[in-house]
Amino acid sequence: MRSRVECLNFADLSRTDRALWTNFQAADPSLASPYFSVGYFDAVEAVRPGIQVMRFYEHERPAAFWAYRKGPFGTGRPVAGPMDDLHGIIAHPTVRLDLSHSAVRQHVGGYAFSALPFQQRRHGLIGQYGDGNQVIDMTLGFDAWQTARAEESSNFRREWRKAEKLIEADTTLVRHDVIDPQSFDRLIALKRDAYAQSGHFDIFQLAWPRSLLEQLSKTGDDNARGVLSTLSIDGETAAMVYCMRSATALHYWFPAYEPKFAKQKPGLALLFTLVKWAALEGLQEVHLGLGNSQYKRQMASWMMPVRAGALALSPVQQYATEFTSWGTRIEGRNRFSSVPAKYARKYERMALSGSWRA
Repeated sequence: MRSRVECLNFADLSRTDRALWTNFQAADPSLASPYFSVGYFDAVEAVRPGIQVMRFYEHERPAAFWAYRKGPFGTGRPVAGPMDDLHGIIAHPTVRLDLSHSAVRQHVGGYAFSALPFQQRRHGLIGQYGDGNQVIDMTLGFDAWQTARAEESSNFRREWRKAEKLIEADTTLVRHDVIDPQSFDRLIALKRDAYAQSGHFDIFQLAWPRSLLEQLSKTGDDNARGVLSTLSIDGETAAMVYCMRSATALHYWFPAYEPKFAKQKPGLALLFTLVKWAALEGLQEVHLGLGNSQYKRQMASWMMPVRAGALALSPVQQYATEFTSWGTRIEGRNRFSSVPAKYARKYERMALSGSWRA
């Protein structure tokens, strides 16, 4: 689709723009996640200003919104970097964008993405298949989902019986959608410990990711609102999870549990109760996020494919994209030196976090 394109700051979107954004999201099932809600971008902009938006027109009417944060070499990137488990263009499912449009190249040299709904290949965002988003289908309710999964998996039946025993114990207390600063602080601490042990980048060494979660907890917008849940055993918090909800979906975001309770699997028990809570709230989907973990496979009704890659529009961006993939290929083959791959990863981390030291 040939379009007229304008670039503006996210904060300058009009009420009409915001209403159209919400309508486009509602019309496309692949955009059900709260990550695509205008309220999520409001929260990100509040703690990390500088989001830019391309507004595409068709027949002189806004037809799509592409929000991004400009990184090194003019590359467009997800607005909250590694906090964005899903990202992409907001458009009606019948709209196809021409991202090779000269007006697009005036504003970005390319676009790097790691978890784009596969339907967005219609815009020329091809990439490669990445880890899918595991989805629990709640359209028929909790009991129907639980029965279907139990019939399909003996492992699910075994885990459900163990979780049910813990949930129904007199010493267990489960709370959903609560304000609990102490549990929230402990959740962040446990996540940081886990990142340190695994060697993964600790997103919470930066200040704004925590601020983003706090901002989402303050909003009254059910299209993008933080939800904290806890499970206590004998009066002691054993597991906690921070999620984000939209009008129709719950995203399972930051789970953690106290190591001393590991054998009782309080995190899994809390997840079972969270799914039931989501069903009672009228939500149609619970998104377990990307990856192929055993508990996700056991619980998910289906997997939403996503794509990862980069769209290179400028010569500089084409070089940067090739450099990153070249370093990764060398490292994968264990040839020559890990130095190119090291600096390729450093470039990616700098772009995601906004800091070369991150």
